[in-house]
Amino acid sequence: MHGESDEAEPVGPERLIYFSDAVIAIAITLLALELPVPHGEAHGNDGVLHFLREHLTEYVAFLISFSAVAMHWLLHQRLFRYAKGLTGGAIHWNLAWLLMIVTMPFTTKLLTSEADAFQIQFTAYAAGQALAGLFLWRAFSALRSGGLLKDHTPPSVIANTLSWNAAVVVTFAASIPVALVTHAASLCWGLVPAVRFALRSVRGRRDAGMSTD
Repeated sequence: MHGESDEAEPVGPERLIYFSDAVIAIAITLLALELPVPHGEAHGNDGVLHFLREHLTEYVAFLISFSAVAMHWLLHQRLFRYAKGLTGGAIHWNLAWLLMIVTMPFTTKLLTSEADAFQIQFTAYAAGQALAGLFLWRAFSALRSGGLLKDHTPPSVIANTLSWNAAVVVTFAASIPVALVTHAASLCWGLVPAVRFALRSVRGRRDAGMSTD
């Protein structure tokens, strides 16, 4: 019984936040380590430039994944800076979020591999991004439902951050069926700001309608 009551007590968020930051740093480092480097067969300036052009897809994928990891980290720190404690639910969902983060080097390499399975490669990558956003939302929901946010947490900052997180989930999830009909489905990912604006507009109209009822 004593152990059960201890587990029910909220714990400080600092260790989880520091741990999450360390995992983010490792994931970004692993992304960089996967970048192709010219080898002995690339002779002279022309040979190196030819090698770099041949692997341009991998370099672009690295930049996309770096931006994605950085975006997930920014959303995380903007939300968890207001945590005053943690319970099991928030910790478990945060670990699920970190699982998606650490698999990004793998899904990035899979996306740019020479395997002839575009739909599977694309789905694995996009689903990982969407699930990362979903798990982060669940982790923060556990904080909020448990009353574990600091006093005077600014609602506008939370709403703004969650709208970006929702846009990530919707955009990457929606790109998966698009990949079934075109190999240009990755262009959908550039629509995150537009999707976020649309979601904010829908919520604004809904809130306005509720206030007039």
